[in-house]
Amino acid sequence: MKTRQKPRKINANLALLFFVFLAAGTVLAMHFFGDLSLKLDNLKPTNAVFDCTQARPFEKHSRYYLEGEWDFFYHQLIVSEPQAEQKQPAKLSVPSSWAGNPFYDSPYESGGCASYRAYIKGFSYSEPVAIYIPNIACAYRIYVDGVLVTESGTLTANADETWSTPSSVKQKVTLTPEVHEIIIEISSGSYSGLYLAPIIADYSYTQNYIFSFLGIRYALIGIVIYAAIILFILGYVSKIRYFSKWLPVLFLCLAFRMMISTEGYAISQPWFFNLSYEKMTLLMFATTFIIKLVALIYLQDELKLKLSKEITAFLAAVFLLVVIGVSFLPTSVYNNYYFVVLQLISTLSDIYIINRLCQALAKGDPYAGRLCFAYVFIFAGITVDALYTNGMMPFLCSSFMPICLSLFALQLTIIHADKAAKVFQRARVARELEREVEKANMAVMISQIQPHFLYNALNTIKSLIRRDPKKAERAVIDFSYYLRGNMDSLTHTEPIPFETELAHIQHYCDIELLRFSDKLHIEYDIREKDFSVPTLGIQPIVENAIKHGVTKKPEGGTVRISTASDNDSYLVTVQDDGVGFDPSAIEADDGRTHVGLQNIRYRFENMMHATVSIESAKGVGTTVTIRIPKKP
Repeated sequence: MKTRQKPRKINANLALLFFVFLAAGTVLAMHFFGDLSLKLDNLKPTNAVFDCTQARPFEKHSRYYLEGEWDFFYHQLIVSEPQAEQKQPAKLSVPSSWAGNPFYDSPYESGGCASYRAYIKGFSYSEPVAIYIPNIACAYRIYVDGVLVTESGTLTANADETWSTPSSVKQKVTLTPEVHEIIIEISSGSYSGLYLAPIIADYSYTQNYIFSFLGIRYALIGIVIYAAIILFILGYVSKIRYFSKWLPVLFLCLAFRMMISTEGYAISQPWFFNLSYEKMTLLMFATTFIIKLVALIYLQDELKLKLSKEITAFLAAVFLLVVIGVSFLPTSVYNNYYFVVLQLISTLSDIYIINRLCQALAKGDPYAGRLCFAYVFIFAGITVDALYTNGMMPFLCSSFMPICLSLFALQLTIIHADKAAKVFQRARVARELEREVEKANMAVMISQIQPHFLYNALNTIKSLIRRDPKKAERAVIDFSYYLRGNMDSLTHTEPIPFETELAHIQHYCDIELLRFSDKLHIEYDIREKDFSVPTLGIQPIVENAIKHGVTKKPEGGTVRISTASDNDSYLVTVQDDGVGFDPSAIEADDGRTHVGLQNIRYRFENMMHATVSIESAKGVGTTVTIRIPKKP
């Protein structure tokens, strides 16, 4: 006999370490492969001279990253605003901030303007090239041999009047193996220097590359926004909770982050009143923390995690202080090193979120592992983007973040689609069970009615056998015809045509007329027949009208069966001028009178959405009116 194996438990700490190493490994891999690619395409200058003969031959898909020491002119625009006496240049490494970093002090303050100068020789390529700095937050101009070849934003010596954009206007440049002078002028209100490396690339390839990645980015943005809108609509119209209400909010935050970072802002800048890209980086900085908080709230709501209110409040307070505090800190905080450090504070929430997800995974939550894996995309995407936009990633990877955030949205869409499918499956099974229960109830209702009719019909035939054998014979024939047509109906739980039910009624009434010919009168006023009723839904009402109504009066009476219609409903009326009764007696199960009326009302209400009204007065008679809604 096989023993049942216990489900394997997952250690939450090991799961946390796995996901943290996975996320950190992604970031390190990006940096490692970036360094590897730069070793192939990088140019190392000697005395600010880049010798292309020492690098791999330039091809259409190649890029030369102009990294190394350049001549540096602080607070000078040596081409656009030359001075009578040009100061001797210093040497400054590119990419880096001229305001220094935590590892060395610098005599230069953050912000302002400056110029960089270097020379290139031995460049051998027959096609035009472009020289530009991708996605830098400063305004800049690039000159080759004194000719302006690239311009980004509005550059002035007064940094307060500088306006920047992540895009640039590039001109075709033809470089020869001769020596060419490259001068880059740069201006910024807060940022300092070429913290992103200038690039030489094939002109046509560069243009196509930029446009294609812009198209891909905004296609991804459109998909995420479309998903958010669909989720908002589903959450509004659906009565079933398929996902947390914070999910579409999180998707919109992701789409917004994709719109305002790097080349995404090149398209959306006019939508934000042409706010300088340098200023927009503050909003991009704040959005990093907003995404982390919304993700924390969403996961808490989605998985019903019991997160500590103190920790949540602490993270929210820290994030708020960092975001608001940036505006009051000295301009040195905009040094790219410090800016990255401040953004990395948000990893506190990443670790906390992943830890709680791993705990939920260890407890057997079926979706915790998938959500944790999906969240790694947010962590890796935003971390790499923060490093890249501040010069810490040594190669062009601006598309990494939108791809990661889109993959995160895709993962969550798949997860919630799976959850919705399971909800629908459970609902379908529940509907089937409900239908089976309803059929069972209908069968019980019918079984309660059938014995009464059979009992009453046989009693009628019995009474006729002794008094009038010929009438008894006719009654047996009517009864057999009734049973022959009725046997199939007794097995149906779905509504039947009214004409079929009317035939049942007529057979029954013919039997009763044989018995009470001197006391019973039946009238028919059938104006509508094209509708359905429950099986044996009206015959018991006629039976009650005859047996407990008119035949209880010494002089007898009349039962009138009529149908009609109005704009909305079909009307069926069974009226008698019998002894009448107290309608409240219907509520009492006396086992004799009005048996089955409660069941009939239940069947009409549940099967046809019809209403059954009963009016009766003692000594006057009874009227039962059934109103059946017309199908649209």
